[in-house]
This record gives sequence, structure tokens and C-alpha cells, in this order.
Amino acid sequence: MSVPSIVKGTYFDVAVSLDGGTTFVTICGLTTRNLTEQYNTNDQIVRDCADPTQVPFRVVNVTGQQFDISGTGLYNRAQGDLIRSLGGKSLPYRFIMGEDASDVVDAGYYQGNFVLTNKQIGAADGSNVTSQFTWASDGVVAWTPGAEIVVLDPLTASPKTVVHAVAYSGTVTGTTTGSTLVATSSDSTSLTVTGTGLTRTVAGTFSAAGTPTITLTETLAGAINTPRVTTFKLNVT
Repeated sequence: MSVPSIVKGTYFDVAVSLDGGTTFVTICGLTTRNLTEQYNTNDQIVRDCADPTQVPFRVVNVTGQQFDISGTGLYNRAQGDLIRSLGGKSLPYRFIMGEDASDVVDAGYYQGNFVLTNKQIGAADGSNVTSQFTWASDGVVAWTPGAEIVVLDPLTASPKTVVHAVAYSGTVTGTTTGSTLVATSSDSTSLTVTGTGLTRTVAGTFSAAGTPTITLTETLAGAINTPRVTTFKLNVT
């Protein structure tokens, strides 16, 4: 059995650089992101000189290549100044085709100069303000493989019940390999974290009964949602 390897659309993004391609800022709020790769052509009709009865056939001349990016979504007021500065300017952009760091199959990004040629803002009673964008490529657009978007996943911990004055050892699942995890307790109990892979161990000894809040803070350089904070209640009996 063979099935396609699929990916959620939320792993795809459009990003722009204002410093010549050193750092890129994601256009936040887009709910659709589309890339069109088009080859411009013209046709000629050729016939067989030795057989005038043959139906002439077409040959295709490729005359050019162009990329277009479009996006629609919610109007992001926090990036209002950024968006207003982009219109009509040739700037480096990336169309990012990301994947979860734990399941990388075909990740990377298209990069090149694009011009924001069309921007629309829509406001209707009873709904949130929307925005639409269209970018046209301005020069060479190249593919860079292997630059996946790293997204820190939700964390879960078990068990959530412990006896006071007895050493607690809990397992945290959902962590990303290579990340750093720090655990703290609202009752100031000292907690240690061991492990570096997809699971970690949290250990400590609670001196009194109660329901302290445990805060797990996972950080990973390059992750788009770092640091990610997860909290849960621990029942100490």
C-alpha cells in the first residue's frame, strides 16, 4: 500500500527581508498561502517537408519563467507599518514549505526578490477585517532544501499524582530532540529535568500536600513558537 505523505497547511509561510536577505519576518495572519510557478511560452507550427499531407505539429519555445505568491487572511494590525512599507518594492522573500522537525520529508523554501503588486483590505460588519496580497517575482527564484520549520509540540506529563515526602518522577512526552526543558513548581519545590529526546524525566520531592502548578518551558533555537510554556496541576497527597 502506498499513500501520499501529507503536511498541514499551517507549516507553510511567506516571509520578507528588509535588510537584504539576512533576517526574514513572517507575514503573520495569512490563512492561505499560494505559490505559482509559470513557464512562459510561444508556439510554432512545423510540417514534414517530405510529406505535405501530414498534419503539421506544434513545437513549444520556452521564453521565460516567473513565480507569483498570493496570500489571504486576517488583517494583522501589529504589522501595519511593515505591510505599508512593502508596496511596489523589490525585496527578498521566502515561500517557506515547512514540516514538523520530527517528520521531515521534503522541507525547504523558495527565495528571490518579489514585488508586492496588489494589496486589498476588506472590512465588513459582523466579521474581522481581512487582507489579500499578491507578489510578483523580480529575477531569479531558487529552491533551498532542508530548511524545515521547527514547531514545538504540545507537552503532556504523567503521572499527575504524587505522595509528599516521597520522590516524584514524572515523564514528559512531546518534547523535540535537541530542545531545552525547564520545570518549576509554584510551591518552590526544586525540580530537575533529564533527557534530550522525545521524552524527558522531571524529578523532585514535594514536602507538603497540595496542588502546585507545574510550569514546563521548552526552548529550541529556530523554532517559531519558542519558548513554549505548558502548565498543569499536580495533586500532592
